[in-house]
Amino acid sequence: MTVLLGFLFAGYLVLAGLDYGVAISASGRRDLDRLAPFFLGNEVWLVAAVGLLLGAFPWAEGQLLAAYRTPFTIALFGVVLTTASYGLRIFSPSGHWDTLARVGGVAAAVGWGAAIGAIVQGGRFHVTLLVVACAVALLALLAAHGWAFLRRRWPILAVTSLALAGAVTWAGAHVDLVAASDSALSLLAPVAWVVIPLLVLLQGATWWIFRGLPPADSSSRRAVSR
Repeated sequence: MTVLLGFLFAGYLVLAGLDYGVAISASGRRDLDRLAPFFLGNEVWLVAAVGLLLGAFPWAEGQLLAAYRTPFTIALFGVVLTTASYGLRIFSPSGHWDTLARVGGVAAAVGWGAAIGAIVQGGRFHVTLLVVACAVALLALLAAHGWAFLRRRWPILAVTSLALAGAVTWAGAHVDLVAASDSALSLLAPVAWVVIPLLVLLQGATWWIFRGLPPADSSSRRAVSR
């Protein structure tokens, strides 16, 4: 269960990190449109990860939320803001929603970065150089992650993906995971082993179907500016 949990959180930060990274680095509406087909599939990973954490490691979930409420609140505020802005863009062409997505992306990046720094630091949450450094580093990393996706710089995207997965592993190594009872795990395990492969399959299908979307380039940016 520990490996599955790490896999889900790493998958979330790598895939949903595209949502926040593109929102941060987007230079126009066309850039955000490129990510739209992948958006909801990327965000589902957080639901799966939190569900597994709550079911398999309820003590750790309670401890983390209690100790690091502030960075988690900032991160989730950014997640909600970004998600809402992507949805509202469908019904209105206003550039205000694009700005809202950017603000949400920055908040999510800073919040998750600060949470990672705080978890590694340990103890009750307080702002230190490590927390600030992690927040700034994740913001920069997600911006590069989103830029690489938009410009189809696949080697750079692979590097940023590994770095994001490494950040999850680094934070996870500092969390004391106490599993739930054996009976609870026996009920949860079959569900997890069915849902997770299905999640991966659907994500892969989405990427395959929309793989032909054109990269963002100078011509598309000029079209947006007009």
